[in-house]
Amino acid sequence: MGSEKLPWLFLIHCIWLGVMGVDASSWTAEVPSSVSGLQGSCIVIPCSFNYPEPEKKPSKLTGTWFKNQYDYIYHPDSSNVITDYRGRTELVGDLWQKNCSLRIDRLNHSDIGPFTFRIEIEDHTKYSYINDKVSIAVSSSPDPPSLSVREEVKVEEEVSASCSVFHSCPSEHPLFTWSHSGTASVHSQQLAKGHWEVTSSLNFSSTITDHNQPLICTAAYRGGKMVNSSKTLNVKYPPVIKVGSACTSDISTVTCLCIVDSVPPGTVEWSHPAGPLPSTSMERHGSVTMVALQRALGSSETVHCHAHNTQGNATLSFTLSTNDKMLMPYVSIGIAALVVVVILIPMSVYLLIKKGGRSRSDQPVTSKQDMDASKCASSDPSPSRKEQTDTSSEINTNYYTNNHLYGNMEAENVGDPYECDGGDDAVYGNV
Repeated sequence: MGSEKLPWLFLIHCIWLGVMGVDASSWTAEVPSSVSGLQGSCIVIPCSFNYPEPEKKPSKLTGTWFKNQYDYIYHPDSSNVITDYRGRTELVGDLWQKNCSLRIDRLNHSDIGPFTFRIEIEDHTKYSYINDKVSIAVSSSPDPPSLSVREEVKVEEEVSASCSVFHSCPSEHPLFTWSHSGTASVHSQQLAKGHWEVTSSLNFSSTITDHNQPLICTAAYRGGKMVNSSKTLNVKYPPVIKVGSACTSDISTVTCLCIVDSVPPGTVEWSHPAGPLPSTSMERHGSVTMVALQRALGSSETVHCHAHNTQGNATLSFTLSTNDKMLMPYVSIGIAALVVVVILIPMSVYLLIKKGGRSRSDQPVTSKQDMDASKCASSDPSPSRKEQTDTSSEINTNYYTNNHLYGNMEAENVGDPYECDGGDDAVYGNV
């Protein structure tokens, strides 16, 4: 008997739901059971809901969010919001479009939930979607960006790089910066369960200076958190013979150095018109190769430095004239000797003049009377002829030495050098 009543009871229940205009299956909400966000940033909880359409279109819809029983974390009247969430929450969905998405700003570790959405339909009914709660996992630091770029490229080749991060705040996505200049663009897309992905793309043309340099992508989140990722570029380029490559020579030997920068490193060889020349030594430092040559050369010769790798070739020629080089030591010696002569001659003349002036100032001045007296005294026959001759010679020397003192006197007629002719009469003849 009881079993016969069950179909009737079920039918009556269905009729009652129809009269009331309520479909139990229509009170639904779609929210993720859990979302994750970054401390200090914001998070948007995606939410959509449904309710049975009343016969009369409602004039007002009010949406709220709460935790526990009725601790409102969002309410249109902010005075109803608990202190911890006041000024930090915002309903970003359009209730008339059945969108109940909630934004929480300045996320912290206490914002874990769970949270529940409630709809109030004026002049109709109210409903809390207690079976569709959402929790939040708050992280202290973001994951590093995912950087994608082809690391091995050729010089002047177009390089495309992309950098992606996940976030939970679509209205303020992370901002990107690149360590390299170029053309950048940003694209964002929504993922499942309240996550978004934003990607920055960069395009640029590679150069030699990009080789072995990191390409860095940095993402800055709202709240100040920053993370970055990097990859090192390997730029291939043909040989470049660097400044500093040169040849020097002395009288009989030439020494050459060829400095080559290339990626990948290649071969460096020497040659002259007669054929290849063996290198003396080779050193390699990263992309730079240094090869030396030392040998004896003829009167005139040209040597060539040849560099080659998979990207290209380079050649630099050095022309040497060893005859000119042989003259250089002699020219240097001649210049040095000329400098010494130019310095020593004036010094020698100066010293001689100085010495001569000092000799004249030391000699006694001999008067005319003294000379005559000496001549009279020399008439004494007692001394020998040789001694007289020496004395006369000495007197004459002094006479000529001081001749400039008596330049206004007439010359005397000299007879016998041993005779005295009047003595003082000659001196005072004009008185």
